[in-house]
Amino acid sequence: MTPSIQTELFGTLPVDRFTDDPVVMLPGRSTADLPPDIVAGLSELAVDFDDLADDRWLQTEYSFRKRRFSLFSVDTVERRIEQLEHRAFYQEETVNPYAGGFERKFEPLAERTTGNPFLHQLMWDVLAVLPQARVSAARHWEIGVHLIRIVALPDKPGYPAPEGMHHDGHAFTSISLINRVDVAGGRSLFADLDRVVYRKLELETPIDTVVFEDPRCLHDVTPVTVAGEATFASRDVCGFSLNPLAR
Repeated sequence: MTPSIQTELFGTLPVDRFTDDPVVMLPGRSTADLPPDIVAGLSELAVDFDDLADDRWLQTEYSFRKRRFSLFSVDTVERRIEQLEHRAFYQEETVNPYAGGFERKFEPLAERTTGNPFLHQLMWDVLAVLPQARVSAARHWEIGVHLIRIVALPDKPGYPAPEGMHHDGHAFTSISLINRVDVAGGRSLFADLDRVVYRKLELETPIDTVVFEDPRCLHDVTPVTVAGEATFASRDVCGFSLNPLAR
C-alpha cells in the first residue's frame, strides 16, 4: 500500500510528493465534504477580497491588482498559529526585477481575516503537503499570507505576474484559488531552471491549489482577460510564502 496522508481540504495524498517534480497540484474538495465552519470560513474569506487596497507598486497607468499581506508564525509541534508584527514585503531585485530591491508596504489582513478557520486550515494542509523531512527539520515556519485580486476590463488586461517568469525567493510557495468571475487566461506556467516551460495548470474551482518548491523551478501566470461579452473579470487567490524559522 502506498503511504499517504489525510488532509481536510485536499483529501488523501501520497507521501512521496516533490520527489521528481517541484510542483504539486491539489484539486480542492467539494464544499459538501467539508465541515460547516470551514465552509463558512471560505465564504467569509471570499467576501474579504472586496476590501483589498490597490497595489500602488504597479508600473502601469491603470491599477489591475489589489492586495493585503500579513505574516504568521506556525508552531508545528504545539499546532499554534500566531500573527507576527506587520512589516513591509521585500524581495531582492535579483529575484523580482519588476518590484524587488525595495520595501513594499501593503495593508495588513483585516482583523476578521486573521482568525478565519478556513485560512488556518489551509495553512495546516499546505504544510502537510510539504516534504516531511523539511517540515520536521524546523518546528517553526513563517507564512506570508497574500490576498490578491486581479481585475480586467475589455481593453485593460490584468497581470498576475507582471515580472514574467521568476522565482519568489522563498523555500516554498502556494497559490489557492478563492474565486474567479468571467475570467479568460490566468493559467499558471512552470519552467525548469533552463526556462523551459513543462507544466501548464488551471486553477478553476475554489480551493484548487498549487504548491511548489521555489528554488527548483520558475513560474509565471498568463494575463487575465475578460471572457466572452462580460464587461469585468476578477481572479482572487490566496498565496502563501513559506520559510522555515530558526529558533
